[in-house]
Amino acid sequence: MSTSATFTDLPTVVIVAQDYFRQVGLDADISFSNASNASLITQAVISGDTNIGTSGAGALYNAYAEGKTNLVSLGTMNPSITFGLALNQETLDTLAERGVTPESSAEERVQALRGLTLTSSPEGSTGNTYLRVMLSEYGVDPDHDVTILPNNDASAQIATTRQGRVSGFAQSFPRVNFPEAEGWGGLWLNWAVDLPSILPLASHEYYTTRSWLEQNPEIAKRVMQAVWLADRDLHNPTDELRDKVRGLPQFANLNETAFNAGWEVAVGAYKDASPLTTQEMFDNQVRLVNLNRDSPLTFGFDDIYDLSAAKAAQP
Repeated sequence: MSTSATFTDLPTVVIVAQDYFRQVGLDADISFSNASNASLITQAVISGDTNIGTSGAGALYNAYAEGKTNLVSLGTMNPSITFGLALNQETLDTLAERGVTPESSAEERVQALRGLTLTSSPEGSTGNTYLRVMLSEYGVDPDHDVTILPNNDASAQIATTRQGRVSGFAQSFPRVNFPEAEGWGGLWLNWAVDLPSILPLASHEYYTTRSWLEQNPEIAKRVMQAVWLADRDLHNPTDELRDKVRGLPQFANLNETAFNAGWEVAVGAYKDASPLTTQEMFDNQVRLVNLNRDSPLTFGFDDIYDLSAAKAAQP
């Protein structure tokens, strides 16, 4: 189960497009929900409604810290942040009059957001945390200098921005490419480029329960074999691969210009990707998660990661 079909978890999208689960001998049902809140996926894993969840690491880390220590990550799907902030045209024009454009420095672009109302996924979610850390990194207080309206509906975030009820929305690619492609706004920030200080990052995980992993080591290995195949494709992405992904039902009706723009900025994040999470990736994610916690995380890398299936599946 995944939150939604975006380029934040491009390996899973490629697995579906290339039918890699079947190729490694698995009959898998892959469910893409429309929820932006990764905690819903975490709960589905805990309850046993799904065997493996794929979502932002923040929900997994927080759940583990809250006592759900049966959860375990099989590995990281995305070592970067394929995430952006888009603004509507009215806001872009206003900021341009003030001398700040998409070509300005990242610091200038973030500083220009003071006084604006932005929308993102709910507080505590991965997307909300990304927005907050970007603002904080360049001296903008997310609680006082801007207004952040939480919304668990990704489509509603886009609609409220287009209608001018908010100035912009923060989401994964290719959703943040819609405004420019449709002519009513444009991309303002790209986390993978504009926030290098927190990379590499354990940003998106495949996770399950220890009890399921113990009972199904061969299945887990085959799942990770499919991930390695997808990562291989993303190391050297082809036009054929892009077109196969584009043909999936989740993207088939998407504006082609938005899709292609999102693809171009997202695939670079996967050029060296593998599911083998590192200590540095974990440490950087812990720093992000701790920004929204009253008490810091106390567990370590080996507590929440079991990379045995990923290592066994490594080509």
